[in-house]
Amino acid sequence: MLNLKPSRKISTELDLVPLINIIFLLLIFFMLTSSSISGLLKTDLPEAESSNKIGKKNIVIKVSAAGPIELNEVSVSSNDLQERVKDELSRTKNQVIEIHGDKKLEFETFGKIISGARKAGAREFIFATQKPLPPPD
Repeated sequence: MLNLKPSRKISTELDLVPLINIIFLLLIFFMLTSSSISGLLKTDLPEAESSNKIGKKNIVIKVSAAGPIELNEVSVSSNDLQERVKDELSRTKNQVIEIHGDKKLEFETFGKIISGARKAGAREFIFATQKPLPPPD
């Protein structure tokens, strides 16, 4: 008797196109989310000749000229800043507060931030600056 049914071959190949598509989608997803993880608050730091790099990780408070505040790259309100600084000071061994204040920021705002941080228990402060750019030739 003749076997008229076509024989089906079992495919042992793996279709790579869907796998590559998923990898590219994951790559794009992680690229987009990683860029949004870092602090969103941009500050134009004042210039100083004595500006030095700091090697250790401090508690960072960023304040823009418009007024928003970030504590360790997390947005906080000025009312919650003191309590959040107190929490950070209790969690970390390093007790230094690094203030990144925009150069257009009013001095009164600096005073309020330092006063709130002192009430939270901070005793050492560093003001972030940047080296001036060399004059163009």
